[in-house]
Amino acid sequence: MTINLNKAAKWYKEESHQLAAWNWLESVLTDDQLDEFACMYRAGPANPTGRIITPQIMQQLTGYPASSFDETFCGDFNKLLMVTKFDEHPGCIAMLTANLMHETGNFKWMKEIADGTDYNNRADLGNGPNDGPKYKGAGVLMLTGKYNYTRLAAELQDPLIVERGCDYVADQYPFRSALTWIKDNDLLYVCLTKGFDECCYRINGGWNGYDDRLAKYQICKKVFNII
Repeated sequence: MTINLNKAAKWYKEESHQLAAWNWLESVLTDDQLDEFACMYRAGPANPTGRIITPQIMQQLTGYPASSFDETFCGDFNKLLMVTKFDEHPGCIAMLTANLMHETGNFKWMKEIADGTDYNNRADLGNGPNDGPKYKGAGVLMLTGKYNYTRLAAELQDPLIVERGCDYVADQYPFRSALTWIKDNDLLYVCLTKGFDECCYRINGGWNGYDDRLAKYQICKKVFNII
């Protein structure tokens, strides 16, 4: 008889025979299988309700083929919008997305190009002698430094963020890597109350690339149907 684990989990009540069954299952799975499950569990639902970002939407935004954007990439963007509540405000999505497009060259550069050695021994980033390359900029807002990686690991309950560093974050959390920064800066409130220019200034700390951000904002408003 085929066992449906989805149904088994539905009726799981931590009874002794159920615990024994799950412990047995864990004992026969490989470490790679357990790691894969852990990553899927931490990531949350694969298809969040109210899915906004799809490969087709990314094509409209960037001009790159839809095939350039896989489920991990689009799914992580959706999850960032959902957990920050940007998904409830299409106008704010357009403001945020335009700035992220500028910062990454239309999502082309998801890791810092420099090798990161300049960040070695940066106490302000929590880095030791050899930490710079491992914790160099990753993701849409270039998460940088062991201190910030550690904060993100705690936020997402994923210790592999600290263990594996830049490449792992860029691959698994290209958008949620910006989660702690967005929360710290109350960026949704900024967008709702002060608008696009202040969103740009908060992200950039100045007006660098403003014309390009504005041009991308016009594209985003069209794609997200903002009048």
